[in-house]
Amino acid sequence: MERLPEDFRNVLERLLTDLKARESIVGIGLFGSWSRGDASLTSDVDLLIVEGRDFDYEYIERALIDNVFFDLDYVPSKWILRQIPPEIDQKLYESQVLLDRNGKFAVAKELASKNYWTLERAEMRIGNYIVQADTYLSRIVSALNREDFQSAKVSAILGLTSVMRVLLEVARKPYSNSRFLRMLESATIRLSQNELYDEYLDLAGFTKINKQDAEGILDSVTEAWQKVIVFVQENSSKIEKVHIRVKNDLNYYCKENFLKGMQVRAQTLINESLYEEAVHYLFRGTISMLENYVWLISTLEGTRFDFTNLFQRLKNSSLSPPDIYQKTVEAFNLEDTSQSDAEEAQKKAKETVSKIRNKRREFAETFDV
Repeated sequence: MERLPEDFRNVLERLLTDLKARESIVGIGLFGSWSRGDASLTSDVDLLIVEGRDFDYEYIERALIDNVFFDLDYVPSKWILRQIPPEIDQKLYESQVLLDRNGKFAVAKELASKNYWTLERAEMRIGNYIVQADTYLSRIVSALNREDFQSAKVSAILGLTSVMRVLLEVARKPYSNSRFLRMLESATIRLSQNELYDEYLDLAGFTKINKQDAEGILDSVTEAWQKVIVFVQENSSKIEKVHIRVKNDLNYYCKENFLKGMQVRAQTLINESLYEEAVHYLFRGTISMLENYVWLISTLEGTRFDFTNLFQRLKNSSLSPPDIYQKTVEAFNLEDTSQSDAEEAQKKAKETVSKIRNKRREFAETFDV
């Protein structure tokens, strides 16, 4: 907590008092940029909250208190009492323990610190990223079959994003939503794989972006997001119909304080001349939000949600305001995506995933334990 500015610490201490009053909360840890020491004044304060209640998923709540943004990341206590899922490794590893009612959080933290950079544990995380990348590659095929070329291209970008995390692991770089490109560039330089970074930027369309471009994208994303928030608020009584994880994500993304925090962070990156980083940050957040929004739309329309035709469903929805689709494809230059564009994206994504998969053994041999 000593890395936090005094006014941030004061707000955090008040929040901790409220959280500690909840008997179901058995542990709290500070993780993320403020724990690592690479935060800026617009960075969120990330708290890992261990809950004693019985559930089997992770969910996040956003809080804005006295102009300080908090992300409250809830996980069930059984996740740290038994076999720790690889997806929370980094959060545990980075955590500064702020509350530990039964001593189990400290034990899990010690275990994470001891094992995080072992080859065995890193291999588990790397395996997860490759599986995620393969899932996106399969979605490209389905999207092409449905002639949803926009969704196919987006799946190609997301598949590459997943497999690029392998490079972060091998180079021992932390994952961060708002520092992803800087960490990835540093990792590829360290691993002498600079061409992979350039190929990723080129496929995603994050090259040759200037300040005007980045601010225009931020404006378009903001317009689309505001309409989503209004729609979700107007249909709040119907959200109970969707899957619990989708409900939690909608409650996280589709609030004014989330949008405000994203705008502030993106504008800060733009002001620092990190235009590609700002656009990448906006892209990842927007697609995650849209996946949950279109799931809600599908539920309300009585149809089955499918990731593989995300943009087709968004475009053709009888319920969704047309501007949400228009502003999103405009923001990320997807309007005129053709079949050949999508097939070229698929080809590049498959080649890169295959290249990294084939280098997996080579990377393992150079991994410093």
